Amino acid sequence: MRGACTPAADQDPEAPAWATTLERRVAEGRLSLFLVGAVTVAVLLVAGWNLSGGRLQVMETSSMCPSVCVGSLVGDRPLDGPLHVGQLVTFHPPHTDGQTYTHEISRIFANGMIQTRGVGNPTHDPWLLTRSDIVGVGVFSVWGLGWLLRALPLLSVGVLAWVVLRTWIQPGARRAWDRICLVGVTVLPVWVLHPLVSASVVATTTDPSHSRWLRMTVVNTGILPASFEVASGRGASHVGSAGLARPVGTPIGHQPLILHEVVSLYWWGWVIVGIVVLSPIASYAWHIWRDDEGVPATAALGRPAPSGGLV
Repeated sequence: MRGACTPAADQDPEAPAWATTLERRVAEGRLSLFLVGAVTVAVLLVAGWNLSGGRLQVMETSSMCPSVCVGSLVGDRPLDGPLHVGQLVTFHPPHTDGQTYTHEISRIFANGMIQTRGVGNPTHDPWLLTRSDIVGVGVFSVWGLGWLLRALPLLSVGVLAWVVLRTWIQPGARRAWDRICLVGVTVLPVWVLHPLVSASVVATTTDPSHSRWLRMTVVNTGILPASFEVASGRGASHVGSAGLARPVGTPIGHQPLILHEVVSLYWWGWVIVGIVVLSPIASYAWHIWRDDEGVPATAALGRPAPSGGLV
């Protein structure tokens, strides 16, 4: 008796080696291909909007919270036509060395001068604008999408490195490489930009109902809901993104009022976080248990693997 190699059950014996190898590589790299396509589409959309005369802005301060809060994406168009109170405009204030603000119009005077203010600010801005100071009129705003625009350069570089270097990785190690890169392109923007947990103190006033107490007006500028606590006083629990909190407390000695911010999720939110965090580990353990992390050497060369049958 002699041994003979027979094609695997799911292998087409008439398929050329290069076609089999191509199909396997496409199947293995479908996630990286999807991310390349998503990043490419995002880059094309941004470039198309800019080429059409528009301009994309990302809110970086809490002056327009809660309507257009930190991390919101604002799409501007060049000024064309009359202005009106309440309109969102992007402008360069006079004598500010080219700084850019995005506020709403609060007053239009008879002589054509324009005054603005942030929704979160109690007073008007200290400058008067002319039409020449306005660089764009807001036509839309999307909460949170500005973080994606800011992360787009990091995502583009990360996905490009993922795909290019993947061709140098051995076929049996590409699944692990994909997991590492997926975690990297997800964690790096979060680590650099800090979009999940942040807050901004808008104002601090005395509390009329408590002697020597202070009342803080705080905006949750992070993506996740949060709770705010003070060392001695009353905090605020489960404040959603772009929401306002007004914790009160008394300063200790000559120290300012100390505010602590913690993530505040419901039980189902923590379940989702657990699934997201543990899913790569669970996937790796599943494939290890099935023992399919490796790829036979002959299959890596595009040839059918031997079945070990005897005739």
